Amino acid sequence: MRKGKAAQSRAKDVEKARRRWPWGVILLVAISLAVFANSLVNDFVGDDKDQLLGNPVVTNHQFVRAVLTGVWAFRGGKNNYYRPLQLVVYVLFHALFGVHAFPFHLFSVLLHAANCLIVYRLALPIVNRPRAALASALVFAVHPIHTEVIDWIAAYPDLIMTSVVLAGMWLFVRKSEELRAPRIAAHCALYLAALSLKETGVMLLPLCVAFERICLGRKWVDLKRNLTLYGAMAATFFLYVAARWKVMGSLAPAQGMYFQLTPVQFALSVVVTAAQYAGRLIFPGDLNYFHVFHPTVAINAWFLIALIVLAALTAAASWRGTPAPVRFGLVWMALSLAPALNLMGVGQNVFAERYLYLPSVGFAWVAGWAWSWCSERQPAIAWAAGIAILGAFCWQTATRNLDWRDDLTMLRKTVRQSPDAGIMHNNLAGLYVHRDEFDLALEEERQAVRCEPRSGLFHRQYGMLLVLHYPDQAMRELEEAVRLEPSDTTARELLEELRQATNERPPH
Repeated sequence: MRKGKAAQSRAKDVEKARRRWPWGVILLVAISLAVFANSLVNDFVGDDKDQLLGNPVVTNHQFVRAVLTGVWAFRGGKNNYYRPLQLVVYVLFHALFGVHAFPFHLFSVLLHAANCLIVYRLALPIVNRPRAALASALVFAVHPIHTEVIDWIAAYPDLIMTSVVLAGMWLFVRKSEELRAPRIAAHCALYLAALSLKETGVMLLPLCVAFERICLGRKWVDLKRNLTLYGAMAATFFLYVAARWKVMGSLAPAQGMYFQLTPVQFALSVVVTAAQYAGRLIFPGDLNYFHVFHPTVAINAWFLIALIVLAALTAAASWRGTPAPVRFGLVWMALSLAPALNLMGVGQNVFAERYLYLPSVGFAWVAGWAWSWCSERQPAIAWAAGIAILGAFCWQTATRNLDWRDDLTMLRKTVRQSPDAGIMHNNLAGLYVHRDEFDLALEEERQAVRCEPRSGLFHRQYGMLLVLHYPDQAMRELEEAVRLEPSDTTARELLEELRQATNERPPH
């Protein structure tokens, strides 16, 4: 009887929260816009220059070709990123706004605000506590881990894919009648859109199943009521796979391009990396544009700590005594993060903060529920801690936005944080060349070679910088570049020209 009364009371609270929905909307929109307002003046940064401004598919407004190529196809070579809708969005925005960064950043901030509202709306039936729902959305609105996604235009796939997944979940959660063809078609369209934006979109289907199992308490046999929907979404997935294979020649042609790990090293590294992701959601400090990946090659203290953390989270998600909102939030985090744990297929920057945008939705629900639970027992402490945490998050987010102001600001900050990231030193050297700061460029390229002595590209770049003032040293660098990359015709031609010039020099 008590449980029945409690359920009725909770239902009344949820209904009151829905009536107060406009006030929650105003608060969320105001905070989410305010905390990212200073990002609107930022410029294009990093891959924005290549994927968007330097991509002939985008700049020539080729919508059809955008669907038929990979993200990096214009550069040649292999990559694992078939995201046609990302390129279509780039083509559309470039056609409308040209090379002005402000509209791109405005879109990111507005879309994040919309995502906050969906997180809030979903939290009402999932968390089932009105205060917890609003607290969840506030955590999601101001979490510092989101700065990379919202400040970086190249992270559009994560941002928009999350919007599509949230929309798909909202459509699934709010259904009250038997699914009919139009709604099934809408689900499939959203699923295809999510897949076409980023590979992580594949998790929309498992997330729907998890919601039925955990939040609605249905048994596996009861899922047959949505069998038609799940079958249609599975068919949509295979349609995407067929298109991906047709365009790229395989599912992941660049698998293992940057890192080749043994099965044991892969397993150890996955455990440590997954725990690092969980840690960043709880303690989002030291935000970094480029986290250097160091594989875990043996069982050590960090691995054991990571294993204990993941075991505790897994136990909490599996134990039936754990409240359903917490279980679903943890499962959401695990499922949406799983694609990023393909450590040999995600690129050189294995650990990336943008990969946490979708998983942070589940984290926000767990955090909101935990705060609500505490506020019922120790309201003064809970309110003080909640306000302090949100205030700290707002300050850190607004401060981090400034690091994304332009390439120079971001790269200088990154090489201080990751001094052993050769690619960052190389990129900063290139920027100094464009600024006619030769001495600074030379030093940064030297650091790039020091960090990655087996990179033929860095030796070639270093040799090119040395040619004018240090020809003998330049020759040695170009020879090393050719030795490491025999197919590098540019380095070979430069080396031949330098040899000829050296032979033609009059003797001293």
